[in-house]
Amino acid sequence: MTVTDIDVLPNLRDLGGLPASDGRRTRPGVLYRSALPAPGDARPTAVAEWPVRTVVDLRSPREFAARTHPLQSDSTAVHLIPLLTDTEVTAPSQGARLADIYQGILINAGEQLADVLQVAATAPGPVLLHCAAGKDRTGIAVALLLRIAGVEPGDIIADYVSTNEHMPAVLARITRFAPELGRAHPHDRDRRGAVPDAIEGVLAQWETYPGGIHAWARANGATNETIRRWIERFTE
Repeated sequence: MTVTDIDVLPNLRDLGGLPASDGRRTRPGVLYRSALPAPGDARPTAVAEWPVRTVVDLRSPREFAARTHPLQSDSTAVHLIPLLTDTEVTAPSQGARLADIYQGILINAGEQLADVLQVAATAPGPVLLHCAAGKDRTGIAVALLLRIAGVEPGDIIADYVSTNEHMPAVLARITRFAPELGRAHPHDRDRRGAVPDAIEGVLAQWETYPGGIHAWARANGATNETIRRWIERFTE
């Protein structure tokens, strides 16, 4: 069987190798990000270890329930941690700034982001984070994990923006493998791609929070032990 571009999971990458604080770097083979996996995907070549041991699916309950997760197996656990409600996912977003949508996630889903941190710090790895496009909800959750580990904002923004290289493949895959998303998911939001000022606003909120990103995470339910375990696990 010939493998075509649409058979390959897009926007998949290992977030290891990024510079972190105190001269450390993020460790490969711990944290991946991607767009929505599909049944029958070819084995990816973009990462060294596959399949992953843990998946964090950031979609809403209705998106998640549309079909069995293709990576669910005896050796791969899938955790549903929605960062948007079903209503928020399907609400028309014409004219809405991505920056405002992102700020809404910080306000309304802070505890869920702390849950993402908990899974990333304690579940078997590699851990894969994804939503539908792997851009907005995934972008915020990845930014949280990177920043807690000491990755600088500029490197976080660069990783976020690199998603734009994959958006044509992402949109084609949604149309083919998840037509229900094509009808319900506001594609205008996806066609805008990854917008730097949206993630910059998220990072600014964490930077200006009294005590910084670690204090913000604790205020939303994370523990010092979870933060310590994540830094120890993800950096070297």
